[in-house]
Amino acid sequence: MATKKFSDPWIRGLKAAPEGGRDEWHDEAETGLLVTINPKRRVTFWLYARYPKGDGTCGAPSRRVLGDFCPADAKDRIYIVKKGVPALALDEARQKAREWKAAIADGIDPSRPAQPVDEEPQAVLETIATVFVEFFKRHVMKEGQKDGRGRPLAPLRSAKEIKRIFDHYILEDLTGNERWRNRPIASITRRDVTELLDTIQDNNGATQADAVLAQLSSMFNWYAARGDDFVSPIVRGMKRTKSSERKRKRILSDEEIRIFWQACGTQEVFGVFCQLLLLTLQRREKLRLMHRDYVTSDGLWTIPTEDREKGNAEYVRLSPMAMQIVKKQPTTPTRPFVFQGRLAGPINGFTDAKAELDAKMEEIAGHPIPHWVLHDLRRTGKTLMIRAGVSPHVSERVLGHVIPGVEGVYDQHDYLAEKTEALRQLASLVARILNPKDNVVPMKARSRSRSNSQMEQKAEAERTAIN
Repeated sequence: MATKKFSDPWIRGLKAAPEGGRDEWHDEAETGLLVTINPKRRVTFWLYARYPKGDGTCGAPSRRVLGDFCPADAKDRIYIVKKGVPALALDEARQKAREWKAAIADGIDPSRPAQPVDEEPQAVLETIATVFVEFFKRHVMKEGQKDGRGRPLAPLRSAKEIKRIFDHYILEDLTGNERWRNRPIASITRRDVTELLDTIQDNNGATQADAVLAQLSSMFNWYAARGDDFVSPIVRGMKRTKSSERKRKRILSDEEIRIFWQACGTQEVFGVFCQLLLLTLQRREKLRLMHRDYVTSDGLWTIPTEDREKGNAEYVRLSPMAMQIVKKQPTTPTRPFVFQGRLAGPINGFTDAKAELDAKMEEIAGHPIPHWVLHDLRRTGKTLMIRAGVSPHVSERVLGHVIPGVEGVYDQHDYLAEKTEALRQLASLVARILNPKDNVVPMKARSRSRSNSQMEQKAEAERTAIN
């Protein structure tokens, strides 16, 4: 960070920071005093120090607002009443910085004035947990908000994932131990964020760390926009993956598919759920919520469309191989979902089950298996479809991707027959991968009707793979 001996003329001449950024300098004359300027030319004095936490210890170094710059010769002294931030001349800011440092040396946090006994301390109202409650209600769920036509705004589609990230990685960890739940939001430093991301990257991977960073940044920016004395500790360069790395290319090889299929056979509901992910290529959440009422006896699956959903396959006819898996799942009046969880709802809790599946795959393989995620099964299946001769525009519709451009606007054909054939070809190829010996056909057999012979082989391969 740049240092400068502050002077009144120098501060007056500061230029606005670039849009979306902020420039800052440390004062050479007064230790801990720094000044920032934002894109709107608001100049603010801060004191960077270790502030007392109230339990006899000091927290990590952090900055707190002293006041906004106001030229010494200004005729009117303007105060920001909302947060009680006064306008200060340079000499006043230096004097206030010295007073604050003296208070800190005595174990007093000067940034938090004493509260009346019957009044709840402001620090309690500004913990990570309490800020998240407001952030989730207003920004994520859009409670009480309406659009320009007076219609209620829909919650963000990622609401469940946002709550999961805060519950399992920010407020607490995966084991239920508290992390930042009761930390004052103003006490969170850049070092705190870095240490949190390091822990998540080591235990859960760089991609998960970036997901946590994105949600933290969103909440911090939302909170900063609602007040005057908070600056987000997150800066550029904190992501743990590069954009090129975030474009996943992982697919399972034929050998890995055989290992995967065998390992799935040891995992009851989660195992067959994963097998059907590969055979249907539908999104995990769609398959998780597969309801028996939406699947006909001949395998036609109606996939509900949610509000604001970008893409959806809408209707697919399951291959015989996939349909046999569905029919094998237990069914009772109280179990409406094909993949039923331990309680009343559908299957959930993928983290532990996926870890067990990975361990079983490595046990079968006898060597480590490169990291993969459930979504990679969609990419694997798409690749297998192309390999089986399915047209790309048909496979895209099986996956439920939005068809771009003019074609997506004018081509309204449902492609049900084409998608049915595509899924059948995918199942046949998977069956041949699982049973490569079934691919050997005697020369004499080729003299018979080729189409009948191939259909019999594929059907038998599918039955063998399932059994």
